Amino acid sequence: YDLKTILKRYAKTWLGMDLLIVCSDWSEVIFSSGGTSMITLARSTRIIRIVRLLRLVRMQEIMTNVTERIQSEALGPVVQVSKVTIVLMTLSHFTGCLWFAIGARDTSETTWVQVGGYQTQGVEAQYLASLHWALTQFSGGMDEIYPASPLERLFAVLIGLSIFVVALVMLGVFTSGLTQQYIIGGSGARQLATLKRYLKQNNVSKVITKRVCRNAKHAISGDLTPESVELLTVISEPLKVELAFDMYSQVLMWHPFFLDLLQENSPIMRPICHRAMHMLLLSATDNIFQMGEEPAEPKMYIVVSGSLEYTDSYGEVAQVAEKRHVAEAVLWTNWKHRGTLTAVSDAKLAMLDAQGFHSIAQRFMRRSEAALRIVQYANQFVEDLNKSEFKTDLG
Repeated sequence: YDLKTILKRYAKTWLGMDLLIVCSDWSEVIFSSGGTSMITLARSTRIIRIVRLLRLVRMQEIMTNVTERIQSEALGPVVQVSKVTIVLMTLSHFTGCLWFAIGARDTSETTWVQVGGYQTQGVEAQYLASLHWALTQFSGGMDEIYPASPLERLFAVLIGLSIFVVALVMLGVFTSGLTQQYIIGGSGARQLATLKRYLKQNNVSKVITKRVCRNAKHAISGDLTPESVELLTVISEPLKVELAFDMYSQVLMWHPFFLDLLQENSPIMRPICHRAMHMLLLSATDNIFQMGEEPAEPKMYIVVSGSLEYTDSYGEVAQVAEKRHVAEAVLWTNWKHRGTLTAVSDAKLAMLDAQGFHSIAQRFMRRSEAALRIVQYANQFVEDLNKSEFKTDLG
């Protein structure tokens, strides 16, 4: 974090409001600690306390930050209910305090505090009664506590109108949030139903139908691909580079060579993450490559989640768990797969495209030390590969 940037941003946003709030607090302290004239001035300036309510302006920014950090779709309705509850209790608190202030004022008129006998009760009972009255205004009011003077009647009418409008807005916001969640969930179900109808019309076998539907369901309910997120197309290009680097650098660091480049903050890593890296979503029993296959678009795979099985030319099966890389040789030489890689469960793989990697390395060849290190590593890798008697795709 840059301290100068933080201070400059604070000076442009919240500094003025914080100074106003602090000055109002200190003015009240100074006036209250003075003589008789100062105390009289303090009583006449109690309106300054209202300035403290400006602190509530920050609640909107705090709620926005909290909402943006919550990534679970299941917590969406919970957040909506929590926000509505907080707004409801905040409004009821201030409304109840104003209602009690009107009822407890010095006047010759009869007030609701006198009618209910609350002037002799404790602060807890007085506050709970006022809060109870304020909360019931959202549902039509209550018979136990009612206005007993014209001023209280006027206040009750104004609060009733205001709460009616606020309740409509809160109901609209809450309903809109739930409807959005329903539309998001219903869209996937409609797509899956359309896919099943298409497969049935074309007489696809039940085995293939089951695999296709399972794969499609995993793609809808599981991790999203960049192509399925429409808003990614409107993000600026520099931000796309930073986004890709943040996503794929966490995966590439599982490979020792790329970890060294990342620790050196090599400039070649950002274009590699942005241009040459992609994600692949798999369902159980999906084949990534077959033994003897020479891929037209060679890629190195890194297991992000899930489990896979690699069967070599002798029929021996090896488990491929998370953080392992497969088919690294395609980056450094012409390669024919020496085994078959199959997904055992739903899995997510990061792919490094060999052609894109070569193109980026060639562009950095003359102006980056990282490119020279890549050449040295490639020569050493191929030399070790040629010395090996048993060649495999596993890293």
